[in-house]
Amino acid sequence: MLEIKPILSALWRNKIAALLIALQLALTLAIVSNASVIISDRKEKTARPTGIAVEDIITVNFQPVSQNYDMQTAVAADLDLIRTIPGVVEATHSNHFPLSGSGSASAYYNQPSQETGGEVANYYQVGAEFIQAMGMKLIAGRNFDPSDIQVADLTENRESSVVIVTKQFAEKLFPEGDALGKYIYGDRSSHPIEIIGIVERNLGGWVNWSKAGNAVFFPEMLIAEGNLFMRYLVRTEPGQRDSVFNQLEEKLSQRDPHRVIEMDTIENFLHKSYSRDNTMIKVLSVVIGLLTFIIALGIVGLTTFWINQRRKQIGVRRALGATRAAIGRYFLLENGMIASAGIALGMAAAQIANRMMVESYGQPQLPLPTMLSCALILLIVSLTAALVPALRAANISPATATRNV
Repeated sequence: MLEIKPILSALWRNKIAALLIALQLALTLAIVSNASVIISDRKEKTARPTGIAVEDIITVNFQPVSQNYDMQTAVAADLDLIRTIPGVVEATHSNHFPLSGSGSASAYYNQPSQETGGEVANYYQVGAEFIQAMGMKLIAGRNFDPSDIQVADLTENRESSVVIVTKQFAEKLFPEGDALGKYIYGDRSSHPIEIIGIVERNLGGWVNWSKAGNAVFFPEMLIAEGNLFMRYLVRTEPGQRDSVFNQLEEKLSQRDPHRVIEMDTIENFLHKSYSRDNTMIKVLSVVIGLLTFIIALGIVGLTTFWINQRRKQIGVRRALGATRAAIGRYFLLENGMIASAGIALGMAAAQIANRMMVESYGQPQLPLPTMLSCALILLIVSLTAALVPALRAANISPATATRNV
Protein backbone atom coordinates (compact mmCIF):
# COMPACT_ATOMS: atom_id res chain seq x y z
CA MET A 1 0.00 0.00 0.00
CA LEU A 2 2.98 2.32 0.55
CA GLU A 3 3.51 2.29 -3.25
CA ILE A 4 0.16 3.90 -4.05
CA LYS A 5 1.22 7.46 -3.22
CA PRO A 6 4.34 7.46 -5.45
CA ILE A 7 2.34 5.74 -8.19
CA LEU A 8 -0.33 8.47 -8.07
CA SER A 9 2.40 11.08 -8.13
CA ALA A 10 4.04 9.46 -11.15
CA LEU A 11 0.69 9.15 -12.95
CA TRP A 12 -0.05 12.82 -12.30
CA ARG A 13 3.25 13.78 -13.90
CA ASN A 14 2.34 11.65 -16.91
CA LYS A 15 -1.39 12.29 -16.78
CA ILE A 16 -1.93 12.78 -20.53
CA ALA A 17 -0.50 9.38 -21.47
CA ALA A 18 -2.30 7.66 -18.60
CA LEU A 19 -5.56 9.36 -19.52
CA LEU A 20 -5.26 8.28 -23.17
CA ILE A 21 -4.73 4.64 -22.18
CA ALA A 22 -7.67 4.80 -19.76
CA LEU A 23 -9.92 6.31 -22.44
CA GLN A 24 -8.74 3.72 -24.95
CA LEU A 25 -9.63 0.98 -22.48
CA ALA A 26 -13.04 2.57 -21.84
CA LEU A 27 -13.81 2.78 -25.53
CA THR A 28 -12.57 -0.77 -26.09
CA LEU A 29 -14.76 -2.13 -23.30
CA ALA A 30 -17.83 -0.28 -24.59
CA ILE A 31 -17.31 -1.67 -28.09
CA VAL A 32 -16.23 -5.18 -27.08
CA SER A 33 -19.08 -5.74 -24.60
CA ASN A 34 -21.76 -4.58 -27.03
CA ALA A 35 -20.17 -6.50 -29.89
CA SER A 36 -20.06 -9.61 -27.70
CA VAL A 37 -23.77 -9.45 -26.93
CA ILE A 38 -24.56 -8.98 -30.63
CA ILE A 39 -22.38 -11.97 -31.52
CA SER A 40 -24.05 -14.06 -28.83
CA ASP A 41 -27.50 -13.04 -30.10
CA ARG A 42 -26.61 -13.86 -33.72
CA LYS A 43 -25.08 -17.21 -32.78
CA GLU A 44 -28.17 -18.12 -30.81
CA LYS A 45 -30.31 -17.11 -33.76
CA THR A 46 -28.37 -19.09 -36.37
CA ALA A 47 -28.27 -22.14 -34.08
CA ARG A 48 -32.06 -22.32 -33.76
CA PRO A 49 -33.53 -25.69 -34.72
CA THR A 50 -35.30 -25.45 -38.06
CA GLY A 51 -37.58 -28.41 -37.48
CA ILE A 52 -36.73 -29.93 -40.87
CA ALA A 53 -34.06 -32.21 -42.34
CA VAL A 54 -32.00 -29.31 -43.75
CA GLU A 55 -29.05 -31.34 -45.05
CA ASP A 56 -31.17 -33.93 -46.87
CA ILE A 57 -33.69 -31.87 -48.86
CA ILE A 58 -33.51 -30.93 -52.55
CA THR A 59 -35.75 -28.27 -54.05
CA VAL A 60 -37.08 -28.41 -57.61
CA ASN A 61 -38.77 -25.51 -59.35
CA PHE A 62 -40.06 -25.93 -62.90
CA GLN A 63 -42.07 -23.98 -65.43
CA PRO A 64 -43.41 -25.63 -68.59
CA VAL A 65 -42.95 -24.08 -72.00
CA SER A 66 -46.43 -24.99 -73.21
CA GLN A 67 -49.40 -22.89 -72.12
CA ASN A 68 -51.82 -25.80 -72.36
CA TYR A 69 -50.16 -27.94 -69.73
CA ASP A 70 -51.83 -30.59 -67.62
CA MET A 71 -50.17 -29.66 -64.34
CA GLN A 72 -52.06 -32.09 -62.12
CA THR A 73 -51.11 -35.08 -64.28
CA ALA A 74 -47.50 -33.88 -64.57
CA VAL A 75 -47.14 -33.50 -60.80
CA ALA A 76 -48.43 -37.02 -60.16
CA ALA A 77 -46.08 -38.48 -62.79
CA ASP A 78 -43.08 -36.49 -61.53
CA LEU A 79 -43.56 -37.48 -57.91
CA ASP A 80 -44.00 -41.15 -58.82
CA LEU A 81 -40.77 -40.96 -60.83
CA ILE A 82 -38.85 -39.16 -58.08
CA ARG A 83 -39.83 -41.79 -55.51
CA THR A 84 -38.28 -44.54 -57.64
CA ILE A 85 -34.80 -42.93 -57.48
CA PRO A 86 -32.55 -44.83 -55.07
CA GLY A 87 -31.91 -42.80 -51.92
CA VAL A 88 -35.17 -40.81 -52.02
CA VAL A 89 -37.21 -40.96 -48.81
CA GLU A 90 -40.21 -38.89 -49.89
CA ALA A 91 -41.25 -36.14 -52.28
CA THR A 92 -44.10 -33.66 -52.34
CA HIS A 93 -45.29 -30.48 -53.99
CA SER A 94 -45.40 -27.09 -52.24
CA ASN A 95 -46.23 -23.54 -53.21
CA HIS A 96 -43.09 -22.24 -51.46
CA PHE A 97 -39.78 -23.48 -50.05
CA PRO A 98 -39.05 -23.11 -46.33
CA LEU A 99 -35.95 -21.05 -45.40
CA SER A 100 -35.80 -19.62 -48.92
CA GLY A 101 -36.47 -15.99 -48.04
CA SER A 102 -39.75 -15.99 -49.95
CA GLY A 103 -43.27 -17.09 -49.18
CA SER A 104 -46.75 -15.93 -48.29
CA ALA A 105 -48.31 -14.94 -44.98
CA SER A 106 -51.77 -14.18 -43.71
CA ALA A 107 -53.61 -13.45 -40.48
CA TYR A 108 -55.63 -16.17 -38.76
CA TYR A 109 -58.13 -15.97 -35.93
CA ASN A 110 -59.72 -18.29 -33.40
CA GLN A 111 -63.19 -16.79 -33.97
CA PRO A 112 -65.11 -16.32 -37.24
CA SER A 113 -65.34 -13.02 -39.14
CA GLN A 114 -62.64 -11.29 -37.10
CA GLU A 115 -60.41 -8.47 -38.30
CA THR A 116 -58.26 -7.86 -35.23
CA GLY A 117 -56.62 -9.90 -32.50
CA GLY A 118 -55.38 -12.71 -34.70
CA GLU A 119 -51.94 -14.14 -35.35
CA VAL A 120 -49.96 -13.85 -38.59
CA ALA A 121 -48.43 -17.03 -40.01
CA ASN A 122 -46.46 -18.14 -43.03
CA TYR A 123 -48.79 -20.44 -44.99
CA TYR A 124 -48.02 -23.32 -47.33
CA GLN A 125 -50.14 -25.25 -49.81
CA VAL A 126 -48.69 -28.73 -49.81
CA GLY A 127 -49.15 -32.38 -50.65
CA ALA A 128 -50.16 -35.13 -48.24
CA GLU A 129 -46.50 -36.22 -47.93
CA PHE A 130 -45.21 -32.81 -46.84
CA ILE A 131 -44.40 -33.69 -43.22
CA GLN A 132 -42.40 -36.77 -44.22
CA ALA A 133 -40.70 -34.91 -47.06
CA MET A 134 -39.63 -32.17 -44.65
CA GLY A 135 -38.58 -34.52 -41.87
CA MET A 136 -40.82 -32.64 -39.44
CA LYS A 137 -42.00 -34.16 -36.17
CA LEU A 138 -45.76 -34.53 -35.72
CA ILE A 139 -46.33 -34.12 -31.96
CA ALA A 140 -50.13 -34.19 -31.90
CA GLY A 141 -53.00 -35.25 -34.13
CA ARG A 142 -52.77 -36.84 -37.53
CA ASN A 143 -51.12 -36.27 -40.87
CA PHE A 144 -52.91 -35.36 -44.08
CA ASP A 145 -54.72 -38.04 -46.05
CA PRO A 146 -54.69 -38.00 -49.87
CA SER A 147 -58.45 -37.33 -49.65
CA ASP A 148 -57.70 -34.04 -47.86
CA ILE A 149 -55.92 -32.59 -50.92
CA GLN A 150 -57.82 -29.97 -52.90
CA VAL A 151 -56.81 -28.92 -56.40
CA ALA A 152 -57.87 -25.37 -57.16
CA ASP A 153 -57.28 -22.56 -59.62
CA LEU A 154 -56.57 -19.02 -58.52
CA THR A 155 -59.98 -17.98 -59.82
CA GLU A 156 -61.72 -20.45 -57.52
CA ASN A 157 -62.64 -19.37 -54.01
CA ARG A 158 -61.91 -22.62 -52.23
CA GLU A 159 -60.83 -22.96 -48.64
CA SER A 160 -59.41 -26.02 -46.97
CA SER A 161 -61.32 -27.64 -44.17
CA VAL A 162 -58.25 -28.96 -42.34
CA VAL A 163 -54.83 -27.59 -41.45
CA ILE A 164 -51.63 -28.63 -39.69
CA VAL A 165 -49.88 -25.93 -37.68
CA THR A 166 -46.62 -25.45 -35.79
CA LYS A 167 -46.58 -25.68 -32.01
CA GLN A 168 -45.48 -22.03 -31.77
CA PHE A 169 -48.44 -20.81 -33.80
CA ALA A 170 -50.88 -23.02 -31.88
CA GLU A 171 -49.68 -21.68 -28.54
CA LYS A 172 -49.95 -18.07 -29.68
CA LEU A 173 -53.44 -18.37 -31.18
CA PHE A 174 -54.72 -20.62 -28.39
CA PRO A 175 -52.73 -19.55 -25.30
CA GLU A 176 -55.01 -21.61 -23.06
CA GLY A 177 -53.64 -24.73 -24.79
CA ASP A 178 -55.18 -27.77 -26.46
CA ALA A 179 -55.34 -26.31 -29.98
CA LEU A 180 -55.81 -29.74 -31.55
CA GLY A 181 -59.33 -30.13 -32.88
CA LYS A 182 -60.09 -26.43 -32.67
CA TYR A 183 -60.79 -24.16 -35.62
CA ILE A 184 -59.00 -21.23 -37.18
CA TYR A 185 -60.46 -18.68 -39.59
CA GLY A 186 -59.02 -16.53 -42.32
CA ASP A 187 -59.27 -12.74 -42.35
CA ARG A 188 -62.96 -11.78 -42.04
CA SER A 189 -63.89 -15.35 -42.94
CA SER A 190 -66.53 -17.51 -41.29
CA HIS A 191 -65.23 -20.73 -42.88
CA PRO A 192 -63.91 -23.04 -40.11
CA ILE A 193 -60.59 -24.82 -40.67
CA GLU A 194 -59.94 -27.64 -38.22
CA ILE A 195 -56.48 -28.12 -36.72
CA ILE A 196 -55.92 -31.84 -37.28
CA GLY A 197 -52.20 -31.91 -36.47
CA ILE A 198 -49.44 -29.99 -34.73
CA VAL A 199 -45.77 -30.23 -35.71
CA GLU A 200 -42.92 -29.44 -33.36
CA ARG A 201 -41.50 -26.57 -35.40
CA ASN A 202 -40.84 -25.06 -38.81
CA LEU A 203 -39.17 -21.65 -39.11
CA GLY A 204 -41.01 -20.93 -42.35
CA GLY A 205 -39.70 -18.89 -45.24
CA TRP A 206 -38.09 -15.94 -43.45
CA VAL A 207 -35.60 -16.65 -40.67
CA ASN A 208 -35.25 -12.93 -39.89
CA TRP A 209 -38.99 -12.42 -39.50
CA SER A 210 -40.10 -11.53 -35.98
CA LYS A 211 -42.72 -14.29 -36.23
CA ALA A 212 -40.45 -16.94 -37.71
CA GLY A 213 -41.85 -20.26 -36.53
CA ASN A 214 -45.47 -19.28 -37.12
CA ALA A 215 -46.43 -21.61 -39.97
CA VAL A 216 -49.59 -23.34 -41.18
CA PHE A 217 -49.91 -26.03 -43.83
CA PHE A 218 -52.95 -26.54 -46.04
CA PRO A 219 -53.50 -29.71 -48.14
CA GLU A 220 -53.85 -27.99 -51.49
CA MET A 221 -52.42 -27.86 -54.98
CA LEU A 222 -52.85 -24.43 -56.50
CA ILE A 223 -52.79 -24.29 -60.30
CA ALA A 224 -52.55 -20.79 -61.78
CA GLU A 225 -53.73 -20.72 -65.37
CA GLY A 226 -51.45 -18.67 -67.63
CA ASN A 227 -48.70 -18.61 -65.01
CA LEU A 228 -47.88 -22.27 -64.63
CA PHE A 229 -45.13 -23.33 -62.28
CA MET A 230 -44.65 -26.00 -59.64
CA ARG A 231 -42.25 -26.69 -56.81
CA TYR A 232 -41.16 -30.00 -55.35
CA LEU A 233 -39.40 -30.86 -52.12
CA VAL A 234 -37.39 -34.09 -52.21
CA ARG A 235 -36.00 -35.61 -49.04
CA THR A 236 -33.17 -38.11 -49.37
CA GLU A 237 -31.55 -40.57 -47.03
CA PRO A 238 -28.67 -39.07 -45.00
CA GLY A 239 -25.57 -38.76 -47.17
CA GLN A 240 -27.45 -39.46 -50.42
CA ARG A 241 -28.49 -35.90 -51.33
CA ASP A 242 -25.71 -35.17 -53.82
CA SER A 243 -26.13 -38.53 -55.54
CA VAL A 244 -29.87 -37.98 -55.94
CA PHE A 245 -29.31 -34.37 -57.00
CA ASN A 246 -27.16 -35.53 -59.94
CA GLN A 247 -29.88 -37.89 -61.18
CA LEU A 248 -32.96 -35.82 -60.47
CA GLU A 249 -32.79 -33.12 -63.15
CA GLU A 250 -31.80 -35.64 -65.81
CA LYS A 251 -34.70 -37.97 -65.06
CA LEU A 252 -37.25 -35.13 -64.86
CA SER A 253 -35.99 -33.68 -68.14
CA GLN A 254 -36.18 -37.08 -69.81
CA ARG A 255 -39.76 -37.55 -68.67
CA ASP A 256 -40.79 -34.12 -69.95
CA PRO A 257 -38.18 -32.03 -71.82
CA HIS A 258 -40.60 -29.16 -72.52
CA ARG A 259 -39.99 -27.21 -69.33
CA VAL A 260 -37.36 -25.19 -67.49
CA ILE A 261 -36.08 -26.82 -64.31
CA GLU A 262 -34.14 -25.15 -61.49
CA MET A 263 -32.74 -27.08 -58.55
CA ASP A 264 -31.17 -26.16 -55.23
CA THR A 265 -30.95 -27.43 -51.66
CA ILE A 266 -32.55 -26.30 -48.42
CA GLU A 267 -29.05 -26.17 -46.92
CA ASN A 268 -28.05 -23.48 -49.46
CA PHE A 269 -31.20 -21.54 -48.63
CA LEU A 270 -30.33 -21.66 -44.94
CA HIS A 271 -26.76 -20.45 -45.57
CA LYS A 272 -28.04 -17.57 -47.71
CA SER A 273 -30.69 -16.65 -45.15
CA TYR A 274 -28.10 -16.43 -42.40
CA SER A 275 -25.32 -14.94 -44.54
CA ARG A 276 -25.65 -11.46 -43.03
CA ASP A 277 -25.69 -12.83 -39.50
CA ASN A 278 -22.61 -14.99 -40.15
CA THR A 279 -20.81 -12.06 -41.76
CA MET A 280 -21.63 -9.86 -38.78
CA ILE A 281 -20.31 -12.53 -36.39
CA LYS A 282 -17.03 -12.73 -38.32
CA VAL A 283 -16.59 -8.95 -38.65
CA LEU A 284 -17.34 -8.25 -35.00
CA SER A 285 -15.05 -11.09 -33.89
CA VAL A 286 -12.22 -9.54 -35.92
CA VAL A 287 -13.00 -6.11 -34.46
CA ILE A 288 -12.86 -7.51 -30.92
CA GLY A 289 -9.55 -9.23 -31.65
CA LEU A 290 -8.00 -6.13 -33.21
CA LEU A 291 -9.13 -3.80 -30.44
CA THR A 292 -7.82 -6.17 -27.78
CA PHE A 293 -4.49 -6.45 -29.59
CA ILE A 294 -4.23 -2.67 -30.03
CA ILE A 295 -4.94 -1.96 -26.36
CA ALA A 296 -2.37 -4.60 -25.33
CA LEU A 297 0.19 -3.08 -27.71
CA GLY A 298 -0.49 0.40 -26.31
CA ILE A 299 0.01 -0.78 -22.74
CA VAL A 300 3.25 -2.54 -23.64
CA GLY A 301 4.53 0.59 -25.38
CA LEU A 302 3.54 2.96 -22.59
CA THR A 303 4.94 0.76 -19.82
CA THR A 304 8.19 0.29 -21.73
CA PHE A 305 8.45 4.04 -22.29
CA TRP A 306 7.93 4.77 -18.59
CA ILE A 307 10.46 2.15 -17.57
CA ASN A 308 13.10 3.64 -19.90
CA GLN A 309 12.39 7.07 -18.40
CA ARG A 310 12.83 5.73 -14.86
CA ARG A 311 15.89 3.54 -15.25
CA LYS A 312 17.84 5.74 -12.80
CA GLN A 313 15.03 5.60 -10.23
CA ILE A 314 14.78 1.83 -10.62
CA GLY A 315 18.53 1.49 -10.17
CA VAL A 316 18.44 3.62 -7.03
CA ARG A 317 15.60 1.57 -5.55
CA ARG A 318 17.45 -1.63 -6.36
CA ALA A 319 20.60 -0.22 -4.69
CA LEU A 320 18.55 0.64 -1.59
CA GLY A 321 17.39 -2.94 -1.30
CA ALA A 322 14.20 -3.12 -3.39
CA THR A 323 13.63 -6.66 -4.61
CA ARG A 324 12.86 -7.61 -8.18
CA ALA A 325 9.37 -8.63 -7.09
CA ALA A 326 8.79 -5.17 -5.62
CA ILE A 327 9.87 -3.44 -8.85
CA GLY A 328 7.67 -5.68 -10.96
CA ARG A 329 4.74 -5.26 -8.57
CA TYR A 330 5.08 -1.49 -8.76
CA PHE A 331 4.57 -1.36 -12.52
CA LEU A 332 1.81 -3.96 -12.48
CA LEU A 333 -0.03 -1.99 -9.80
CA GLU A 334 0.45 1.22 -11.75
CA ASN A 335 -0.96 -0.38 -14.86
CA GLY A 336 -3.79 -1.98 -12.87
CA MET A 337 -4.85 1.41 -11.53
CA ILE A 338 -4.97 2.89 -15.03
CA ALA A 339 -6.86 -0.17 -16.33
CA SER A 340 -9.34 -0.10 -13.45
CA ALA A 341 -10.14 3.57 -14.05
CA GLY A 342 -10.57 2.98 -17.78
CA ILE A 343 -12.72 -0.11 -17.24
CA ALA A 344 -14.97 1.70 -14.73
CA LEU A 345 -15.48 4.47 -17.27
CA GLY A 346 -15.99 1.89 -20.02
CA MET A 347 -18.72 0.07 -18.11
CA ALA A 348 -20.73 3.27 -17.89
CA ALA A 349 -20.09 4.01 -21.57
CA ALA A 350 -21.09 0.45 -22.52
CA GLN A 351 -24.46 0.78 -20.79
CA ILE A 352 -25.16 4.16 -22.40
CA ALA A 353 -24.22 2.88 -25.86
CA ASN A 354 -26.28 -0.26 -25.39
CA ARG A 355 -29.34 1.71 -24.34
CA MET A 356 -29.09 3.81 -27.49
CA MET A 357 -28.70 0.69 -29.66
CA VAL A 358 -31.69 -1.00 -28.02
CA GLU A 359 -33.91 2.03 -28.55
CA SER A 360 -32.73 2.91 -32.06
CA TYR A 361 -31.90 -0.44 -33.65
CA GLY A 362 -33.66 -3.07 -31.55
CA GLN A 363 -30.39 -4.71 -30.50
CA PRO A 364 -30.39 -7.03 -27.48
CA GLN A 365 -29.76 -5.59 -24.05
CA LEU A 366 -26.32 -5.92 -22.52
CA PRO A 367 -26.50 -8.32 -19.57
CA LEU A 368 -24.43 -7.44 -16.53
CA PRO A 369 -22.58 -10.81 -16.52
CA THR A 370 -21.46 -10.25 -20.12
CA MET A 371 -20.17 -6.78 -19.36
CA LEU A 372 -18.36 -7.96 -16.22
CA SER A 373 -16.79 -10.86 -18.16
CA CYS A 374 -15.52 -8.48 -20.85
CA ALA A 375 -14.20 -6.12 -18.16
CA LEU A 376 -12.37 -8.96 -16.44
CA ILE A 377 -10.86 -10.15 -19.72
CA LEU A 378 -9.61 -6.64 -20.56
CA LEU A 379 -8.15 -6.28 -17.07
CA ILE A 380 -6.30 -9.58 -17.48
CA VAL A 381 -5.10 -8.51 -20.95
CA SER A 382 -3.87 -5.20 -19.51
CA LEU A 383 -1.93 -6.83 -16.68
CA THR A 384 -0.53 -9.50 -19.00
CA ALA A 385 0.60 -6.83 -21.47
CA ALA A 386 2.36 -4.95 -18.69
CA LEU A 387 3.97 -8.10 -17.30
CA VAL A 388 6.82 -8.41 -19.83
CA PRO A 389 8.02 -4.77 -19.46
CA ALA A 390 7.63 -5.10 -15.67
CA LEU A 391 9.87 -8.19 -15.64
CA ARG A 392 12.45 -6.30 -17.69
CA ALA A 393 12.33 -3.46 -15.17
CA ALA A 394 12.81 -5.93 -12.34
CA ASN A 395 15.98 -7.23 -14.03
CA ILE A 396 17.64 -3.80 -14.23
CA SER A 397 20.72 -3.91 -11.99
CA PRO A 398 21.83 -0.95 -9.84
CA ALA A 399 25.19 -0.80 -11.62
CA THR A 400 23.61 -0.69 -15.10
CA ALA A 401 21.22 2.03 -14.06
CA THR A 402 24.06 4.09 -12.57
CA ARG A 403 26.25 3.81 -15.67
CA ASN A 404 23.36 4.99 -17.85
CA VAL A 405 22.97 8.27 -15.96
